[in-house]
Amino acid sequence: MTVTEAEAGHQPKPPTPVRSRPIDQWGSSNLVSQTIALTRRSIKPYLQTGVLVVTFIEPLVMLLMFAGVLKVLGDVPGGAAGGPDMAYIDNLVPAIMIITSVAAGAQAGNGLINDLRNDVITRFHTMPIRRFSVLLARSFADAARGLYQLIAVAVLAALLFGFSPSGGVLGVIGAIFVALLVGWSMSWIFIAMAAILRNGDVLRMITTLMTFPLLFASNAFVDPESMPTWLRVIAQGNPISFANDATRGLVGGNADAMELLLTVLVCSALVAVCAPISKKSFRVM
Repeated sequence: MTVTEAEAGHQPKPPTPVRSRPIDQWGSSNLVSQTIALTRRSIKPYLQTGVLVVTFIEPLVMLLMFAGVLKVLGDVPGGAAGGPDMAYIDNLVPAIMIITSVAAGAQAGNGLINDLRNDVITRFHTMPIRRFSVLLARSFADAARGLYQLIAVAVLAALLFGFSPSGGVLGVIGAIFVALLVGWSMSWIFIAMAAILRNGDVLRMITTLMTFPLLFASNAFVDPESMPTWLRVIAQGNPISFANDATRGLVGGNADAMELLLTVLVCSALVAVCAPISKKSFRVM
């Protein structure tokens, strides 16, 4: 055997090609597992100490501002859903929960815009993942942030203002989940707008124009009966007023099934309309 033949016989075998990790991780997974993985990714920035502190301070400022200034109104005649009189703080906290959750949901659009600006979306498009999982993860991440703030609202209100409603802990938990549903369904409006507009500045302006009238032209802080006729009509037909009534009924211990059902139906309709629009617009981002 010649040296050349010996060398040829002992040449190392070519390395076995190895698939890249993203293919293994994403290609064989389903929508649920992809959504969970992407939700964890989207939540990570919210777990930074500075972000956690600011996220905690936001509901604290809102409580101090509204509860401190408006507590002079005293008890609310009739309470929630026609029940007994409520302390104003017990009437106010459910409304602050709704406002907090909607504000958290509005951040979902900004988060999607930031991912687009940082080319994260472009990288996602090159990976074998279901694109709708990106949108679901975005909505769930901001819902998790909203849940953290809602718990902070309830705890701070109890510690600082004596929030102790008739519905007890179960009523407060129910109100938190109703507020969370409202915020999550609203987030799809802003995700859809982000997917269509792809401009953070324009999105922020539209978000402000939408949320302020929606939140304040409601029964959040005053009884619509005390409003001018035109504003009373708007407040009584405002979906946020339905959500406020539902959460107040829960914390007041006299929840109205129709108010809860109406809130769930409105939230379901929002998701049913906005989620497909978001998905279709996201495909061409």
